[in-house]
Amino acid sequence: MNKTTIHPENIAWIKNVKVKSGKGWAYDEYSCGQTFKLHWPTSKRGSAETPKRDDLILLFQKPDNINGKKNYKVHLTHIVQVTSDEASPDEENPNHKWFRWVKIIAIANPIEAIPNPGYYNFFKPNRGLTNPIKNLGNTIELTDIEVLEDILYLFAPFLCSEYQIKEKYSDIIEQSFEALEGDKLIREHVRLEKQIRDSSIVRIAKKRALTSDNGRIKCECCGFDFVEYYGPLGLGFMECHHKIPLAKGKRSTKVTDLALVCSNCHRMLHKKIAENQYHTIESLKELIINQRSAPNNG
Repeated sequence: MNKTTIHPENIAWIKNVKVKSGKGWAYDEYSCGQTFKLHWPTSKRGSAETPKRDDLILLFQKPDNINGKKNYKVHLTHIVQVTSDEASPDEENPNHKWFRWVKIIAIANPIEAIPNPGYYNFFKPNRGLTNPIKNLGNTIELTDIEVLEDILYLFAPFLCSEYQIKEKYSDIIEQSFEALEGDKLIREHVRLEKQIRDSSIVRIAKKRALTSDNGRIKCECCGFDFVEYYGPLGLGFMECHHKIPLAKGKRSTKVTDLALVCSNCHRMLHKKIAENQYHTIESLKELIINQRSAPNNG
């Protein structure tokens, strides 16, 4: 069966949904490929008619409880495709009278499977209306297209069987991250770096590097290229270093806070050069340049 490819730019809208004032999950009774009535408030017919037929809408919700425990996170739950041409009245829903027929393209399974990764801000689209997807804010400096790519990445395991996503470099951006040995501070730093990798920002940082350098990732300190030395085995491989020291405390991590470095440079970045001092990406790069140009290395 030929599958329909979903591209990031196909997702045009984002909408908050709710059922029973947050006492449950909205539209969780449906499954892949099914169609249902997506409702809008009675006073917002214009918002219901905003999406065009075939547009994709990202649905999110924040139920009060999940499995008997208080819930504090917004969850992404559905990507749906509009299948009707205009809004129709539903007299059985006096408070949310207007609806469009939509088809499920992807649905989280279980429904709580995609919580906010922590860097999305749902303040603007949190009104139950049809909002442009660009109103989904983020704290890690993702561009509009990177946001859309990330959404598809999060939903990839839950796409309905007749759909697929095709992302450039998708087969090489999820490469292994090597742990380092060392003292307690280094181990803690690496633990946090591995946590960061579990989100999407390392994937996006690698994709930026791949896109800007013809499918290769080079160490930001020394320029080492794993592909040059190891061939296909080295495709997409590079370690990720968090540039903000632990001593400065936890904060929202931006893509620009990460550096892609080879294993050797990563170890040198974690090697103390003075009391509680370490090389930065810039200072280690300068050291390498100076060392290479030293007379006894010429």
